[in-house]
Amino acid sequence: MREALVIAKREFLERVRTKWFVAMTVLGPILMIALIVVPVLLASRGTAGAKIEIADETGVLGPKIAKAFDAEGWIGSIVPASTPDAELMTQIAHKQIAGFLRVPKDALTGGEIVYRGDNATNTTIQVQLRVTLNHVIVAQRLGDQLHQSELQVAALLMPPHLTTLHTNGVTEAENGGALFFLGYMISLLLYFVITLYGINVMRSVVTEKSSRVVELMVAATKPRSMMAGKIIGVGGAGLAQISLWLIVGGLALSYHEQLLGLFGVSGGGLLPTLSPADFVVIFAFFVLGFLFYSTLYAAVGAMVASEQDSQQAQLPVTMFLVIGMVSMTAVTGDPRGHTAEILTLVPFWSPMLMPLRYLLGGAGPSDVALSLGILLVSMIVISRFAAKVYRVGILMYGKRPSMSELLRWLRY
Repeated sequence: MREALVIAKREFLERVRTKWFVAMTVLGPILMIALIVVPVLLASRGTAGAKIEIADETGVLGPKIAKAFDAEGWIGSIVPASTPDAELMTQIAHKQIAGFLRVPKDALTGGEIVYRGDNATNTTIQVQLRVTLNHVIVAQRLGDQLHQSELQVAALLMPPHLTTLHTNGVTEAENGGALFFLGYMISLLLYFVITLYGINVMRSVVTEKSSRVVELMVAATKPRSMMAGKIIGVGGAGLAQISLWLIVGGLALSYHEQLLGLFGVSGGGLLPTLSPADFVVIFAFFVLGFLFYSTLYAAVGAMVASEQDSQQAQLPVTMFLVIGMVSMTAVTGDPRGHTAEILTLVPFWSPMLMPLRYLLGGAGPSDVALSLGILLVSMIVISRFAAKVYRVGILMYGKRPSMSELLRWLRY
């Protein structure tokens, strides 16, 4: 153990002293704060001031659409219905307008209304156009066919005030969209850090093996201590980094109102917060997930003799991580479903998916304990196999071992 700690200290210091580590450690908290502030700032500005011209062939919808656009903060103006599309396209090209709306004569009876603009890819524009046009056309139909007054039409079209809160019946209800975003970002962060530092372990092994430094190290210590030291040292650097990121992120969530106030905006929705139990779960799965995957990456590094070979050999391990990320929608769609339950028990995917399921209220303490137990046992089993591969492969050069050779290594 003493030898492993010596190697771990070297690996840890070698990484935390690099400029990239310092830069990413500082940039991480800045990005955490930006994820809270930037969306609110963008939403506060939105698409205000967009100039949209309306070519109305009905003669009745144009003024009402323009009035609705003004209420949204857009600048709506009516142009003659005979205005050619080419002329309006030229105005878009010269940035005189953002876009134009072509309203046909049969718009009230299902005719196709077409919007062309340089902001048509903006989802806010798309949604708001549909809502605005639906409101205007339905109001016109009610007035024309049912002879309703403007006040009656406004009352009939008043939308319900809906708030969606996520809860499993035990936890306090929280904003569903914000909770999904938080869980998704934490899962993405765990995937990123586990992959990054796991590959760092592999590259460290490959570098020492290709430079023959490992031959001197094997003479002074056991291969198992070398592998353990690398994993502990690199993992310690990753844990220090993710700890700072999560602490800053947690504080930013807890004091988001004060944080947004510094930028002159307010609101931000009912943002969820991270409790001490949430931090414990996230850290536990990060540590075990990193140990699980780093042993696999260390074994891959011992199998190959060059950086080029490692890029191909690591693909099966990386694919397991990618499958876990692709499966996130199954957890977010039904956190308490059978599919989510199974996915979060599989050790290849539980490090990313179980924290997400737990934050969404789909897993209780017993589920977390069972998943951690399976992950711990799997990590121990994998580490034993990886240590055997590492012990033999670390001094093997030449071509990559075949599957039959790997099986022989495991029997040594």
